[in-house]
Amino acid sequence: MKVPLETIERDLRDMALKSGACAFVKIHPSRIITAQWVRLKCQYGCKNYGTRLTCPPYSPTPDETRRVLDEYSIAYLLKYEGFLGFDSYPPKNLKASIRDLSLHVCDTVTAMERHAYLSGYHKAFSYGAHRCSRCQDCAITAAPRSRTCNFAKVARPSLEAAGIDVFGTVELAGLPIDISPTKAVDCPERLPTFTLLLLE
Repeated sequence: MKVPLETIERDLRDMALKSGACAFVKIHPSRIITAQWVRLKCQYGCKNYGTRLTCPPYSPTPDETRRVLDEYSIAYLLKYEGFLGFDSYPPKNLKASIRDLSLHVCDTVTAMERHAYLSGYHKAFSYGAHRCSRCQDCAITAAPRSRTCNFAKVARPSLEAAGIDVFGTVELAGLPIDISPTKAVDCPERLPTFTLLLLE
C-alpha cells in the first residue's frame, strides 16, 4: 500500500536534513534542465571521462535523461555545503575529503530512494554526486576490464554525468549557486553539492 505523499515527503526531508543537507526543495521534473553542452563539458574538460561506468560515455545522454524525467511528476533537489565534518578548511587532503563527502551524499540519497520504494513509490530513482568513488579503479578500467559495476545496486550517475544543467536547474529551484574563481575550498560555501531524487 502506498504511503501518502505528505508522509513520505516528511520522511525524506528528515533523512536529508539529518544527513547534513542544507536544502530539500521540491521541483517539478519539467523544470529540470537537460542540455547537450553539459556532456561536452564532461568529454572535454573532465579527467574522469570514460573512466567510470557512471560517467559519460556510459551514463545516460541528455536526451535519454530528458525522456526519463518526463516519466515523473515529483523531484526533490538536495543541496549540501562543504565537507560535513569530514575535513577542515582548507582541507588537508581535498581528494579524500571530496570522496568521503560524495560517498556520504550518495549513500543518503540511495537510502532515500529505497525508503520511497518500500513505501509504495516503485519508480523512485536517485542521482549521485561528483564522480563515483566506490572503487579506486572502476571495473571499466581495471584489469580484466568489465562493463559490470561492482556496486550496481547503489551506483548512480551524477546530475552532470546524466546531462543535467545543474546551474540552470538550481537557479529555477530558487537556490543560490556561484562559480568559485579558484579551487581553494576555504569555507563550506565554496563546495556546494547537489543531488536529485525522483518520485511518481
